[in-house]
Amino acid sequence: MSLIETLFGGVVAVIVIHWVLGRFNLPNYWRGVLSAAVVSTSILAYSLINELSLDTVSIHLAVFLSTATVMTLLTGAKKEASKKMHWIPKIFVGFFVILFVVDSAFVSISTNGVTTRVASWFLPKAKEHPVYTAFSGVTRHDEHAGAPEAQHLKQLSSLQALGWKIEVTGTNNLIAGQDKTNAITVNLRDKQAQPIVNADVQIQFFRAGNVAAVADSRLDDGGLGHYAGQFSLPHSGSWIMRTTIEAEGKRLEVDRDVMVSKAV
Repeated sequence: MSLIETLFGGVVAVIVIHWVLGRFNLPNYWRGVLSAAVVSTSILAYSLINELSLDTVSIHLAVFLSTATVMTLLTGAKKEASKKMHWIPKIFVGFFVILFVVDSAFVSISTNGVTTRVASWFLPKAKEHPVYTAFSGVTRHDEHAGAPEAQHLKQLSSLQALGWKIEVTGTNNLIAGQDKTNAITVNLRDKQAQPIVNADVQIQFFRAGNVAAVADSRLDDGGLGHYAGQFSLPHSGSWIMRTTIEAEGKRLEVDRDVMVSKAV
């Protein structure tokens, strides 16, 4: 299920559970506690089965707890039908609504990025070449914070020194889903534009800020510098694809950002 489906589905579940418990005349406080606990426990179990990231789990918990709190405040205010709701509960309700909208937007952008049109409002050259605006929100702030950039520059330097030409196809139409197979091919050429044969080519897919690879496979050698493999990716959004090549006694790693679309 997508982020929108799990978020809004959980919100509806909290509201329904809160209402059902009210029909049994359960105290308002315990209606809020139980409705939040049931749905929060469910999303935690779902996250273990589907390996959701910590930021995605956090936004779900925040939204579900906020919804239960708002329902408790609203239900408590309705008990005094002759009086209007006090301005303090209104502030709480408004705060949680804003929190829900902002957090949902942040998680959506971090996973899928923004459209080219929106990106062009802030980045003038976004329409001229691809701009990757997705980001996991997890990064380092210690003395090793610059390590990823240094690693990227090292990769470019190594590729330039070797003179290898690496052509990757199949990354522009990646589809999410365990039953969806994505075919990726890599063509290798040396400085003289000759095929690099008998190479060991491995491809890994992982999220930014997450070291563990979700999809990991060595490509089959088809001869004449042609290597191919198939992958299944569980979720849509922004991924990092790492291509590791070992050939002629040398080793090279190349990272690139790829977008995975939702299964239709």
